Amino acid sequence: MAAAHAHAETAKVPVVHVPEVAPKSRLHLGLKVAAGVVVVGAAALTIGVMSNQRGLSTSSVISTNVTAAAPEIEPARQDLSATSLAADVIPQGEEQLTTRVHDQVAASLPRIQAVTSGGMREGSGMFVTDDGHIATSAELIESAEYVLAWTDDGQRWKAHLIASDTMSDVAVVKIDSDNWPAVSLGSTDAPWSGQYALALDHDHNAISIGEVTGVTAPSLIIDQQAAVPGSAIVDDTGAVIAMITGDGTNSHGTRAWMLEQVAIDLIASGQTSHNQLGLIVSDEPGSDMIVVNEVIANSPAAESGLQPGDLIDTFDGSPVIDSASLYHHVQQAQPGDPVVLTVTSEGDRRIVIVTIELAP
Repeated sequence: MAAAHAHAETAKVPVVHVPEVAPKSRLHLGLKVAAGVVVVGAAALTIGVMSNQRGLSTSSVISTNVTAAAPEIEPARQDLSATSLAADVIPQGEEQLTTRVHDQVAASLPRIQAVTSGGMREGSGMFVTDDGHIATSAELIESAEYVLAWTDDGQRWKAHLIASDTMSDVAVVKIDSDNWPAVSLGSTDAPWSGQYALALDHDHNAISIGEVTGVTAPSLIIDQQAAVPGSAIVDDTGAVIAMITGDGTNSHGTRAWMLEQVAIDLIASGQTSHNQLGLIVSDEPGSDMIVVNEVIANSPAAESGLQPGDLIDTFDGSPVIDSASLYHHVQQAQPGDPVVLTVTSEGDRRIVIVTIELAP
């Protein structure tokens, strides 16, 4: 890589990719309810069967006052043989895969060292803008006296903290140098259990092969031996699908859409926020619904009359097929906005309006 340009003087617009989506609907609540009524009618023929499938599974928190992981969801593994990447996944193709991905991402993934009064902690990070903003683990750099970033060209840079968010474990630091290749962030398409989870092994300057073993609302569960806190987990196209958190293991990662949302907020304003409904939910086996396991007292969900055992299948007219999709919908909403849920309670289908609020 050519030497980076040092000491950039002007602030630059982040190149973190923001998916182009239609502006959030500000429709009159009556129109949103009408949309919910249409959904109720369309599903009336099948709800009698689905409403009897009420086996409870491991709980997950959907925006409560306490952060917790949602249950593992294991969609069917995609058939890679039908894609243009098939050559990479056949025997003797994994070497080609790791070489290709290394060439794509190594320059974007600096090693991170956090120097503390108790010693040095090591991890990784990723350039999320081309002017030196690096996303890494908030826990990794917590209480650090100073932070160093080692780039792929062998240079060492002192990084200063922009802001951090402990709930998602995302922090953004910046080096005074620009012209760095920002990572490509994966889309909101759901990862699947069994897909590649690749990481840069800084000690050997090589890509290590692992796999996704579970998908949860804000996280991925990953089997990746080379990963360290702040490691970018990339798929076989080189796009980041998660960042390893600093929870003392190398098996949990904040998903790309959450990483992107928080990093943009931290760079733009120095802070971020998270929404909540006040529900603990889990997936409903055998159906495209989720079941309410617990309603948090004094929460928006409690005020709306939601009860344990309720089944939820739409959010503002969009399908809620699992706990991860509900979590995503909640985090994309605006605090203070009423949202319309379609709910089945003891076989009766109804519409429930809940107001989104900020989590403490």
